[in-house]
Amino acid sequence: MVQGLDELPDGLARPIRMAPIPPALRALLASLPRRVWLEVDLSAETAAPLALRQLAKLALLGGPLTLRALRVVEPGAPASLRFSAGDQTFEARAEAIGTDAHAVARRVLAALLRPEELAAVVDGLALETSKLATIQRVVHAMLEASDVRHAVHAMLTGITSGDCLGFHRAMLFVRDIERGVYVGAQAIGPRDDGEAHRIWEEIEVERKSIDAMMADYEQHAVDARLQLFVQTVTLQAGHDPDDEIALAEHARSGVVPFRRQHPVNASMAALGAGEEFVLAAVRPHGEVLGLIFVDDVFGKQPIGPERVRDLEFFVEQAALVWENFTLLERVASLARHDVLTGLLNRRELEARFASEAARATRSGTPCGLVLIDVDRFKDINDTHGHERGDEALRRIAALLQRTVRGNDTVARFGGDEFVVLLPGAHRDEVAAAARRIGRVVRDAELSVSIGLATWPHDCPEMEQLFSVADANMYRAKRAGRGLACMSGAEPFGFEEAGELDGRAPAR
Repeated sequence: MVQGLDELPDGLARPIRMAPIPPALRALLASLPRRVWLEVDLSAETAAPLALRQLAKLALLGGPLTLRALRVVEPGAPASLRFSAGDQTFEARAEAIGTDAHAVARRVLAALLRPEELAAVVDGLALETSKLATIQRVVHAMLEASDVRHAVHAMLTGITSGDCLGFHRAMLFVRDIERGVYVGAQAIGPRDDGEAHRIWEEIEVERKSIDAMMADYEQHAVDARLQLFVQTVTLQAGHDPDDEIALAEHARSGVVPFRRQHPVNASMAALGAGEEFVLAAVRPHGEVLGLIFVDDVFGKQPIGPERVRDLEFFVEQAALVWENFTLLERVASLARHDVLTGLLNRRELEARFASEAARATRSGTPCGLVLIDVDRFKDINDTHGHERGDEALRRIAALLQRTVRGNDTVARFGGDEFVVLLPGAHRDEVAAAARRIGRVVRDAELSVSIGLATWPHDCPEMEQLFSVADANMYRAKRAGRGLACMSGAEPFGFEEAGELDGRAPAR
């Protein structure tokens, strides 16, 4: 008699190791209410039936079905399975086993379990099937969400729904890398005990399904009191070895259950956690993006291993969805931004210009445009190399972003040209912007020529702003570079503030 596969000849052990296990068979035998022992007889010369190999492998993997012995019988002797639980036994020989392990498992349950135990198995499987179906709907809603917040709402709904995980409160805290803290972002659940009972009564009276609760997000029917509170809370890991946040950050699975009268982490005191709670780190590919806090503070239900496992599954899905949206945002950002400078690219500028043109035309508000060209840029590249030229472009881009107003649009138009779109700006404001830009660039020991245009003063159609600004920019270059030029005025330097009435300002 042998005790495990390692003691069997490879010709017998390998077929058992390679036997595929149907998930339904695994779930059925995992639901056994008490331990069932399995003894296996194998022939060294006769191939074992598939069902025998599957059941032997399941017994080796651990669970209620447990392998008691593997025996190699004499050549010609039939292979068989013998199950026992208490004083009940069931034996199946090779000719009755075949390839249907499900049929054998059903006969085992009927022979070894009492009627009330069979009822409990059926009840448990029904509950598990219902929960899995609910989890599937929640995960589908997360994957179909329009943005990260929508996906997180679906996840938190699944965590707190009685049809799913059934936690009373679920809160998401997003990591702020620069500050080294977690900032409260979203939450679902009651704010206090009274609200908890009101919510439960509402769900029961309205017979509200989890699909209806997830739909509340799109209908803006979400009770936001807990969320508003959570958004005032900031969590930060402490230095105590038992600090809950630090433990969650470094845990292998990222999902850590706690049973404590009070949290060790000082920043968690504001949450009013129950004696049992769970912290889960959301971390696709190892980078922690956020923390999920859940508890049953009002109902004080025990948080067992099964609920923790289900929560871990949700957190894994949330991490994948979060990462997908992050990747999509990065791709969209790359499509809108210039790779070298980080400014908007020409395509995005044209889209925003079209939007601003429509708005300005409807409202009649003015709009200004500043076209900036780097002076003698070819000489920089030829004399110092393209790396120096690229560095000059990056420096100017950074200076532009710091100099313009918050609602202005800055873009790299192409090559060594930049554009600033100034919604609502009159001629004097556009001229003032040009002076500011020219000064900060000059202080950085670079030189630019700037062409200006305003609508409706300089052109009847918004689309003509670019050509007007371009013509004025070449006038500035012909006048000696390092100047700005507007229609109806002489080129001017960046320190001047004379009246733009068609005369050259005093020098």
